[in-house]
Amino acid sequence: MSGTTYYDEYRGGAAQSVEKLKGKWRNTVRFMGMWKTMLKMATEGTEIQEGFSFSSVISVAILLVLLLGACGASGEEAVVATSPTVTPQPITDFRVVVASDDISYQYPRIPLILQDGSDWITGADKVEVAAFDLSSGTPALVWQGEATRYDDYVLPYWVVYPQVDHPGEWGLVVDTTLGEVTARLQIVVELVEETNSPAVGEVPPASENRTLATEPDIAKLTSAAEPDPALYQQTIAGAMASGKPSVITFATPGFCQTRYCTPVVDSVSAAKDEFGDAANFIHVEVYKAFNPLVLADEMAEWGLGSEPWTFVLDEDGMVVARLGGPVSPQELADVLEQVEKAN
Repeated sequence: MSGTTYYDEYRGGAAQSVEKLKGKWRNTVRFMGMWKTMLKMATEGTEIQEGFSFSSVISVAILLVLLLGACGASGEEAVVATSPTVTPQPITDFRVVVASDDISYQYPRIPLILQDGSDWITGADKVEVAAFDLSSGTPALVWQGEATRYDDYVLPYWVVYPQVDHPGEWGLVVDTTLGEVTARLQIVVELVEETNSPAVGEVPPASENRTLATEPDIAKLTSAAEPDPALYQQTIAGAMASGKPSVITFATPGFCQTRYCTPVVDSVSAAKDEFGDAANFIHVEVYKAFNPLVLADEMAEWGLGSEPWTFVLDEDGMVVARLGGPVSPQELADVLEQVEKAN
C-alpha cells in the first residue's frame, strides 16, 4: 500500500471512496501493518483548518498492540534526541505509535510514542492532537488539545484524552514540534463501545492471585529480574475489600523486551514508595509458568489479551482508570491524587 493510493482515492471526494479508505486503514490496523507515505517538515506550526484528509497523510502510522506472543522482540531501540535550543537532526522515517489497544471511547486514554524508524524521538517540545469524526462521508473536527508529556519514564511518551461522543474509527491529526520544526501526521484509531477488560465505572473480578503467602518462591510469581516483594503480598480480592484504593498491573517484565513496556512494574513500585499504605499495589505476572509459557488465570478472568495493563481502583473496588501500555510514576501519581481528592 502506498500514500499515493490513498491520495488518489480520496481526491475523488465521494463518500464511497471514504468508505474504501476506512476499510483499508481498518485492515492495516487489524494486522498491525505499517505503511510509508510522504514526509513533510514545516518551519512553522499551522492551525487545523482543512479537516481530516487522507491526501495530507505525511508519514507512517503504527498501531503497536502488545498482543501476547508479540512482546518478545529482542534488541534495544536507539534514541533520537532533540533539543529546543538546537536544530533537530533530520528525521527521515517519522512514525507515531499508539501504544495501547482496547481503548474505550468514554475513557479514551491514547498513549503516543514518536519514532524515527525504530529509533525513539525523546526531545519533542509539544504534541498537539485534533480528533476527526469519520462516521460520515465528510470528516468533522470535534476536538483539539495538547498531549501531556511524561518524561519520568525510561523514554518519554505522550498521552491525550480526546473528547468524543461515540465509538468507532476516529482520525487523529498529530502535530509534533521539535525545536523550530513541526511535523504533521494523520492516523486512525478505533475506540470501542465495550472493552474486553473491566471498564471505568465497573467492579472487576475479585481474583485470588498467587502471593508470597501461597507461593514463597518469588521467582515463580514474577519474571522481573529484581522483583519488589511488596507487590506480591495481597490478592486482588483482599485489596478490593480493604477500603483503600488499589493499583493492579498485569505485566511480564522478563518476556516483554521493548523498552517502554518493561518498566511499568517499576513505576508501580515507585508509586508504592510515594503513597505507602494509603493504597494497595499489586503486580500480577502474565504467565503462571515460564517453561513452557502458560498464561495466568487472571488474564482470562480480566479479559486481557494484551499487556501491560494497569488498573486503578477506588476504595470501593471500582475501576477509576485503565492504563494500557506505558505508565510513568508521575502519571500513576496523578491518577492516585485524583482518587484521594474524590474521597
